[in-house]
Amino acid sequence: MSELHAVARDQQEWSNRKSPAAEYLRYAAVKSGRKPFELACEYARLQCGRGKITLPEYVQYGIYESDRHSREDQGRFITNKLNWPIIRKCCDMTWQAATEDKWLCSHILAQSDVKIPETLAVIDKTNRSYPGAHKISTPEGLRDFCSSENVLPFFAKENRGICSFGAFLVIDADKDRICLQGEGWLDYVACMDEFVGDTAYIIQRLQRNHDFFEQYANNLATIRIYVLVTQNGVRIPFSCLKLPSCNNVADSFWRPGNLVCDLDAKTGEILTICSRNNVAVDSHSAHPETGAPMLGEVVPQWDQVMALVNECAAVFHEVKFQSMDIAITQEGPVLIEINTGGGFDLPQMASRKGFLTDEVCEFFRSCGYRRI
Repeated sequence: MSELHAVARDQQEWSNRKSPAAEYLRYAAVKSGRKPFELACEYARLQCGRGKITLPEYVQYGIYESDRHSREDQGRFITNKLNWPIIRKCCDMTWQAATEDKWLCSHILAQSDVKIPETLAVIDKTNRSYPGAHKISTPEGLRDFCSSENVLPFFAKENRGICSFGAFLVIDADKDRICLQGEGWLDYVACMDEFVGDTAYIIQRLQRNHDFFEQYANNLATIRIYVLVTQNGVRIPFSCLKLPSCNNVADSFWRPGNLVCDLDAKTGEILTICSRNNVAVDSHSAHPETGAPMLGEVVPQWDQVMALVNECAAVFHEVKFQSMDIAITQEGPVLIEINTGGGFDLPQMASRKGFLTDEVCEFFRSCGYRRI
């Protein structure tokens, strides 16, 4: 087992995926047939523009593809570094804990009609109380919980985490050890002290994919929906399908082998299939692991997904810019989590289009962010 606990190890792996600046320009030059100096000048212009694009983003989003993007199109891309300045303008930040503390969020949504995973327990070594939830603070407490009837398998994620850092899936347990998918068997002391550490986790009943995803993913896939709460109702500028590879327990796009697909926000049709390499994003015509056709397929239960989005958006009405991760199960859509705001990177990599559509720009300006 790694000496780093789960969250720190995942954060380190994510950080290690960054490449030297020169490598990005070399990649773009080879891909486009354009001269590096020309690309560097173009990037410098965009870096100073309204989107403040960084060099990795310039390459990852494919902005350098002159046959695809006009000068106007290029100006619609925006750096992820502006995410929080914009979020703070769009959202009442006193609501942030209501979305980002996963136990609190589930507690709120349990009173609504929004379907969410059942919370089985919380791991927390502090004195914080979780009314109505089973709290685990010791290795013995974890062992007793795993010995309980009808809890395995279960999924655990950091209670205040992002990007699925540290998430794990427990598939088996006995009186001495616990078995984590991809990690193997750990004794309870090692799991609590070394793997979990001082991180608070929420434990949820494992959700299963709809049969539609059987040929694409073993573990849970989700739909990422970007939501603008306007005076005229909910607007959805982008939606993506996130698919985990067979080796990953979570679908975050930073994990090697995972896929993201641009979706038609009106119909749920799969428009693109993208994976990450060391520098940028690769496009595919079929699922790269299974060869299964995907383009043109329509994600099931799309009307139900939209109904869930509208119901949930109303609960968190003061969070004007939201993103939701929704699983589609055989029994219907399930909200996995809602976020205050949402990264601009995922939809721009999936669609190869800038996030700053006319509708999005108008919305951001109406919220008080006018530097676009």
